[in-house]
Amino acid sequence: MNRKFKLAKTISYIILISYALISLFPFFWAFLVSITPLNGINHDTGEKFGIDIMQWPPNINLFKIPPKVFGVNATLKNYIKIFEVVPLYGRWILNTIFYAGALTVGHLILDTLGGYAFARLHFPLKNFWFSLFLATMMIPFQVIMIPQYNLMVKFGLVNTYTGLILPKLTGVFGLFLMRQFFLNFPKELEEAARIDGAGIIKTFFTIVAPNAKPAMTALAIYTFLGAWNDFMWPLIITSDKNMYTLTMGLNFFKTSYYTFWQYMMAASILMTIPMIIIFLSFQNQFIESGKASAIKG
Repeated sequence: MNRKFKLAKTISYIILISYALISLFPFFWAFLVSITPLNGINHDTGEKFGIDIMQWPPNINLFKIPPKVFGVNATLKNYIKIFEVVPLYGRWILNTIFYAGALTVGHLILDTLGGYAFARLHFPLKNFWFSLFLATMMIPFQVIMIPQYNLMVKFGLVNTYTGLILPKLTGVFGLFLMRQFFLNFPKELEEAARIDGAGIIKTFFTIVAPNAKPAMTALAIYTFLGAWNDFMWPLIITSDKNMYTLTMGLNFFKTSYYTFWQYMMAASILMTIPMIIIFLSFQNQFIESGKASAIKG
């Protein structure tokens, strides 16, 4: 029995490791391309290598397996060069940080308060309103994006941070996530606080909210990563290059510098690094929140 278990465990590890390697290979390839000298030229010495980005078929050496970049002197100049080629790239980074950060703060405040209200407070048609909110999750964004855009036009919020952020400031998923967490939250703690004379507001901010950190961390991660990768709404609401986010910036690279793979991959890696750091930093809280906010059986 132990041999069968060990064999099954070994096979499982082999399958998981193989899947991980396959999943990570595109990122590894992108990083290798991003440190490859452009046009096969060493930025420091001017020495020419065998990789020519302008040859036809383009970048054929970069697409071979294994990639033919191992024999080339690596350089980080491509990461610096993208800021010279597109001076607005730094602003796009700041726009994305502001956009993702504002949405994260908004969701943490509004979704947490809303989730607690639906879990603990009693008001007319509470279940009906919550079911109605859940039903909106079934509506594709493509159905509502034109009415949303028309609304922003009427308010004069096109190409503004307000128009970019306001329609996304809260969401039904976050409301649902926090409600499920608060349904499992021990009522005894709240009752003890009220016996001591604390009102509902003080109870929430002193007892409930501090113990809701796992769920709030998960909500923050979901929201920040979703906003960081959001492409559709920034594409609709912004036409001024000064208002672009990084997803729009990558689309700009794709259309304007589609033959310069090194620049495109460097820009992609720069966009990916913050997401990796955030997930690795908060993965334990992320896992705990999944357990804590599980739906009641």
